[in-house]
Amino acid sequence: MTDRIPIYAVITPSHRVLYERFFLPSLNQDQFDLHALDLEQEGKGEFLADDFKRCILFKLEQIIASIKRHEGTIIVWSDVDIQFFGLTASKMLAPFLDKDLLFAVQKLARGRNDACGGFYAIKCNQQTLAFFEIVLQTTIHETNGNEQDAINLLLQKAGAPKWEFLGPEFYARTHGVWLPKSAVIHHATCIVPGDAVAQKTQLLEGLVNFHQWSITRRFIFRISSSAKALLRKLGIRTL
Repeated sequence: MTDRIPIYAVITPSHRVLYERFFLPSLNQDQFDLHALDLEQEGKGEFLADDFKRCILFKLEQIIASIKRHEGTIIVWSDVDIQFFGLTASKMLAPFLDKDLLFAVQKLARGRNDACGGFYAIKCNQQTLAFFEIVLQTTIHETNGNEQDAINLLLQKAGAPKWEFLGPEFYARTHGVWLPKSAVIHHATCIVPGDAVAQKTQLLEGLVNFHQWSITRRFIFRISSSAKALLRKLGIRTL
């Protein structure tokens, strides 16, 4: 039996509903050793708001501590706006081989793939420790509190740890609405400014028990989601 992989997540009051309704119930704790870190603060967790930035800095400090704590092993860091579809420890470990970091893909523009700051796995060693220490400083001083920007900036520099993207089964809404049948996670990205938690809740609710859906239901979901995406591009809210 594969040892359980430590998985870390930061929980703030604004996002606790996502953790309790979607993340926690869908995580297989026979496969993953959950480390839930509470951060008590006010705010709605809107992107790059002051409370968002405080959460990011807390998260990076805890990532550094967790790498030191689990030296020689592999750990996962995840946002809580994620639901799991049967993700196993062996599925998480399989792509590592000679890599130090594995990132879910974030598609922020057509033809462009970024490393997602919301779901990644880390091989705990001196290379990844040094990398995240620099990520912390770059986030503070260069990227206005956005650690995803800092990560992607630093991955392109000489001396970065060996890294790779996770496959399309590590699905985020920025990938589009054609969610693969083999999906093992769903990350509720791709929202418009304002009411972030309400939008993420709607996205996550829309894919509960996805693997039990019929072909017809998956087709209807994709057509409906495509229509909603078009409305959002036209500036029409769908909530």
